Amino acid sequence: MNVYRHIASDSSPDLSERRYSTRRAVDLDVFLITPLGDAHPANIQDVSSRGFRIRSDYGVTIGRFLTLDIPGLTRYSGWVAWSYLGEFGLEAATPVHNDIVDHIVTLGEQATAAPGANCLPFTI
Repeated sequence: MNVYRHIASDSSPDLSERRYSTRRAVDLDVFLITPLGDAHPANIQDVSSRGFRIRSDYGVTIGRFLTLDIPGLTRYSGWVAWSYLGEFGLEAATPVHNDIVDHIVTLGEQATAAPGANCLPFTI
């Protein structure tokens, strides 16, 4: 597994605090937006105030800046922190408020409860 640590993550001198953030499991289809504006389908696997674990066929590069387009929410941008077997971590450029984390989890639950509702058409 390759890992990239953005300097903002290293703001705490206490190593145990650097990675602490409650992660919430979710299954939500989204789009990845590249710096050139290309959109690629992806799926959020978990979310925390520090970022997202994403599954996607799009080949990411460690350190690359990407944006998540989450239906019904603002876009969230960040850097690819790690990548392994079709999944990667997107470290949020700005913290994701806990109310938004809850809302993202709720969106995933609603999409799971309505079969086919979590399938985004690939058009932008």
